[in-house]
Amino acid sequence: MVTVTILGAGVTGLSIASQLPSTYQINILGQHLPGDPFDNDYTSQWAGACWVGVPMSSPRDQRLQLESFAVLWRLAKIHPESGLRRSKMTEIFEYGAREDIWYSSKIPGFRWLDTSELPATARFGMEYQTVCISPPVFLSWMRQRLETRGVQFHYSNVRSLAELRDFGHDVLINATGARTKDLKDVDEPNLVPYRLQSLVVKKDYDECYIYRGNRGYYFNMFGRPDGTTYIGGIKTLGVNDRTVYDEDRQTILTRGHEKLPSILPSPNPDDYEILYDIANTYEFRPQEKGGVRLEKEVIGGQKVVHAYGQEAGGYCYSFGVAKEASELVAEYIFEMPPNSRI
Repeated sequence: MVTVTILGAGVTGLSIASQLPSTYQINILGQHLPGDPFDNDYTSQWAGACWVGVPMSSPRDQRLQLESFAVLWRLAKIHPESGLRRSKMTEIFEYGAREDIWYSSKIPGFRWLDTSELPATARFGMEYQTVCISPPVFLSWMRQRLETRGVQFHYSNVRSLAELRDFGHDVLINATGARTKDLKDVDEPNLVPYRLQSLVVKKDYDECYIYRGNRGYYFNMFGRPDGTTYIGGIKTLGVNDRTVYDEDRQTILTRGHEKLPSILPSPNPDDYEILYDIANTYEFRPQEKGGVRLEKEVIGGQKVVHAYGQEAGGYCYSFGVAKEASELVAEYIFEMPPNSRI
């Protein structure tokens, strides 16, 4: 039997496991696992988690994002218990050009906003149908389905892939995301941090909204199907600071009140039931540095498939990355000599 170990129990690792043949023996290892209490180090748990195309993506990354969208879109319809919901997205830009939005003809319900629908400061904007995700619900749902298939979950906190050499797998998948920087035997100089500070509030809201302004002005708001809403307004490239600042919390709600006053009628944090606010970072590989890393590498005798570095978060790329990672695993398996007796 083919055995595969996946290091990383976030959305990428779970998605990859779902795409591997059911005849494989699969183990998922993670410092944190779906169903665990909230932890800032578990990136997939606190992510904004809404499908958003990455402007100016390479053709390869465009394909990965669209393949992920297709699966999420289907799951949201047939499995509403999964924590997925089809939603309307509004995106507004103060910079860039329409030509950067490669997905304008590929996503359902897409339309450019008329000038009369835009703030005076905006260059262009659009609406389209997307999928919004409640991470705790979706991660636990995925785990339950995988365990039903026989996938096993284990706690593990390793500092190098070499520590897993004796685990007994044919292929090891590195789906550690930001933690790739902590793996001593993985050479990855191209990961760049984004600092995010965000809130999750108890609020029913069934749409998604992103405003991308000049000089660092940013705001987003994603209404989740579990009765909570993710609100963000701080996104700083190249900063790795996990401190929650009161002034940033205020900035987030002030921007939200400015952009969506009918949804956020007050800029005062005391007027909302804030479930948690966090400051965190995710690491990605910019498009000019190769975009998401999906490739094979033999490290210390182990056949490794790397799957990390997604921009805009793992959910946007999840099932696209999973499909390609499963194909790379298949290449390794095809190369392996069959067991036989002469």
